[in-house]
Amino acid sequence: MKKIFLFLAMILMIFGCGEEKKQEQPSKQNQTPPQAEAPAQPKAGSSRYSPVVDAVKKIENSVVNIRTEKLVRTSVGPFGRETIHGENYMNDFFGYDRTYKTQSLGSGFIVRTDGTIITNYHVIESATKIYVITTDNKSYEARLVGGDKILDIAVLKIISGGKFPAVKIGNSDGAMLGETVIAMGNPYGLNSSITTGVVSSVKRIINIGNGYSLYIQTDALINPGNSGGPLINLDGEVIGINSAVVQEAQGIGFSIPINTAMRVLPEILKTGKVTAGYMGFSARELKDKDGISLVVTRVEKGSNAEKIGMQTGDRVLQVNGLPVSSILAMSNMLRSYPPSSVVQVVVQRGSKTFKGQILLTEYPDNYGISVLRNTYGLTFTQKDDYLVISSTGISETVQEGDVLVAMNETEIKDINHLNSYIMDNMGTEIMMTLYRYGQLFRVKFQL
Repeated sequence: MKKIFLFLAMILMIFGCGEEKKQEQPSKQNQTPPQAEAPAQPKAGSSRYSPVVDAVKKIENSVVNIRTEKLVRTSVGPFGRETIHGENYMNDFFGYDRTYKTQSLGSGFIVRTDGTIITNYHVIESATKIYVITTDNKSYEARLVGGDKILDIAVLKIISGGKFPAVKIGNSDGAMLGETVIAMGNPYGLNSSITTGVVSSVKRIINIGNGYSLYIQTDALINPGNSGGPLINLDGEVIGINSAVVQEAQGIGFSIPINTAMRVLPEILKTGKVTAGYMGFSARELKDKDGISLVVTRVEKGSNAEKIGMQTGDRVLQVNGLPVSSILAMSNMLRSYPPSSVVQVVVQRGSKTFKGQILLTEYPDNYGISVLRNTYGLTFTQKDDYLVISSTGISETVQEGDVLVAMNETEIKDINHLNSYIMDNMGTEIMMTLYRYGQLFRVKFQL
């Protein structure tokens, strides 16, 4: 046993008394110097700071994402065809209803520090809930203050209150051809979607859905979800509201001039809708060898149009410097001019051309009813809960005794409702639904 212990002790002494192994030190020649990290923001004076960057920095915190929820009610007919409720009377009467929720996204921008926001009307149309997401990822519920579908302008207000960064409003009348502009948005919750381009037209009159309107045309792409966002110049001023893209024309976008929105903003904040001013004359479209023109058919006595010398038979050539050749175009362009605005009118009488300025006033009482009477010879009588045609100047389509059911999809119950509906839709085409001998039929009218 002693021999075994001695043997083990000798082995431990042999292997335990060796020299300590030195740790290898890396050669200085093989060392890699630490990489210098680039600063998150460039230093002052860096060439990376461009006029575009400076302009975006001035406004980016005022651009918001808008998310809406909408309940869609449809009617499923007896043969399985599904339509929006109100579009098909057969489906509404014989079918059953189905309701579901949809969501949509768009952009907007804060115009007042109290949380007042401007966006496109089509972004929030028929929404039951509206949420605004700011660049710091905070979400706020907002309410619709008002707006106008034809102008495609809506005004929102953040409900919770507070102080928010507002944009600087520019002057769209001063936009220059070739000027660099920036289309901004906050689509899909992605902060600051930005495209750049130049102004290619400052007064482009086109028809996008709701009739003829005035736009700024640019090649700055308006991405999906950027509708309602601001179009800004290099001073960081808003000069337009990104509104539409013509799909057939690659790389062309259109923005509503900000001056249009600012003219109607006070009226929307006050009443929730746009109130157009009254010029004091009526006109109709006339087709001849020279094309289509607007001919004055009536000048109201005591109106400002009469005071500047307008007469029946005058041809309206321009309104505020823009050529007009249709009732729809003239009405839509005048829609953003409330009472007390001044507009310039150019008319032709024989071989002479006259120019004058008209101070717009409020429309006379029951003007909507008088339009139907003076233009189409239509008058109405109240019978129980509906209106009956009592006289007509278009008997080939509308006859005495016909019952007025609806204007477009709005059911009309009394003469006051009819008048207000006409006033709210001046300059548009409407579909009148009538009832005769057990049948419903529709007739289209130009207001």
